[in-house]
Amino acid sequence: MGGKLKFGIAGSVPGESTDNLIKQTKLCERSGLDTVWFPDHVVFMAKTITPEVWSVITAASTQTKKIEMGTIGDAHRIHPAIFAHRLATVDHISGGRIFVCVGYGEKMNLDPYGIKWDKPLRRVVESIKIMRALWKGEPVDFDGEFYKLSGAELRIKPARENGIPIYVAATAPRALRIAGEYGDGWVTNAMPSKLFIEKSRVVEEGVKARKQSLDEIEKCIYIFVSMAQNQDEAYKTLEPIKHALIWPELLSEAGYNIEIADEYKGLQYTKIMPNDSEMLRKFREMGAKYYSREIVLDFVIAGSKGDVIKRIEEYIEAGVNQFIFRDFSPDRKKSFRILSKEILPHFRCSG
Repeated sequence: MGGKLKFGIAGSVPGESTDNLIKQTKLCERSGLDTVWFPDHVVFMAKTITPEVWSVITAASTQTKKIEMGTIGDAHRIHPAIFAHRLATVDHISGGRIFVCVGYGEKMNLDPYGIKWDKPLRRVVESIKIMRALWKGEPVDFDGEFYKLSGAELRIKPARENGIPIYVAATAPRALRIAGEYGDGWVTNAMPSKLFIEKSRVVEEGVKARKQSLDEIEKCIYIFVSMAQNQDEAYKTLEPIKHALIWPELLSEAGYNIEIADEYKGLQYTKIMPNDSEMLRKFREMGAKYYSREIVLDFVIAGSKGDVIKRIEEYIEAGVNQFIFRDFSPDRKKSFRILSKEILPHFRCSG
């Protein structure tokens, strides 16, 4: 699945109505983007509208023709057989243009609803195995740790002969190997390009362990972008939200020798609860105390058009096959126009 360089956008979830999300998807297609990735959440830290995104994708697929659409979520909230059934159906509606990314999961989307996510990586592996088996169209027997199937089958296959691409979200070593062994693609969150290289090596270890050969796994990075006249202007919109841009467990791996106080340890994005005001306060406070401008600019792409192109080139050199941009530019309409009309053509032509 590697090869062609792809550019995608993270859908504006939460915060936008279903109508606006569909309009955004249509705009992305007209603008030459390859993909739209919708965060698959029940809730977010921001207390604003958060639609069920597979419904949005289904609707958007009837109003688009080329762009590929999918989600970044977990494998825990829905039984893999039911999920496989839904995805196969949406794949037909879209004409074979959907994908799905599954990962560790987040406390805010699971704990309040009584959904178990102990041993999450084992659950991910079982879910992937079940979905792929059911998409073959034959009865499936499966005796797993979490799921038991006996003569289970789906009477709709995906539109594509090779099935629906399943990406695995991963940053930690075991998850990275699982992404390589079981994923059609790997998605990781924002990090410096040099760290992406190191993570890629672990993914490749998993690829070598695959039972079925894979020419090349698609390597994707979900990365925050801010574009303006210069880096100073671009950074202004990142400073207030820098606590949400960086995963603290990646700091030391990226070469930053920072000792975070005990009161902030464990404040990872996956463990944040949006209704816990004290936890949110500490989360923001941790970012303000420990994430310097230098660190933020190392983890994200920010600056002028020239700065953005240079940084994209760094990540391509590091092995990124697909960029998933989350835009926090001061003027997002202008930055999207520059991205689609100037930056994308630059890489299409050079490729």
